Amino acid sequence: MIANNIALNEITFTNVLSVISEIGPSELEKGKQIHQQVIQHKFLSDKILINSLIKMYHKCGEPNKSIELYDQMIANNIALNEITFTNVLSVISEIGPSELEKGKQIHQQVIQHKFLSDKILINSLIKMYHKCGEPNKSI
Repeated sequence: MIANNIALNEITFTNVLSVISEIGPSELEKGKQIHQQVIQHKFLSDKILINSLIKMYHKCGEPNKSIELYDQMIANNIALNEITFTNVLSVISEIGPSELEKGKQIHQQVIQHKFLSDKILINSLIKMYHKCGEPNKSI
C-alpha cells in the first residue's frame, strides 16, 4: 500500500496490528514500526486503534507497554470501552500478582463506566483476580 501511494488510515493500521498480534513475538519489531507510523499519522486518539496496539504489545511479549498505552489513554481523556478494559485486564492477568493494585484500579473504572453487564469483561475481572492471587474476589 505504501509503495503504491495508497493513503493509510486507522482501519488499515488496526487490521495490520491484528495480524501482527496473531503471529506473535516474532513480529514485535514490525509492530513497533507500525506504532511509530500511527504516531506520525496522529492517530493516537482512535480508541479502536489504541486497543489494537494494547493487544499487539500483549501478544508480542511486551505487556508493560500495553499498560503504558492504557495509562496514556486515561491521561489523554480518550474514551475507554469494554474492549479496552478486557484487553488490559488480560495483560494484568498474565503479569500476575505484581499488578494486582492496577487491576483493582481498573475494576473501579469498570464500575464507574457502568460496564458490569458485559459478560466478557466480567470474566476478565474474575480471571485477573484469580491470576493475581485473590481467588476469593473472583467468586
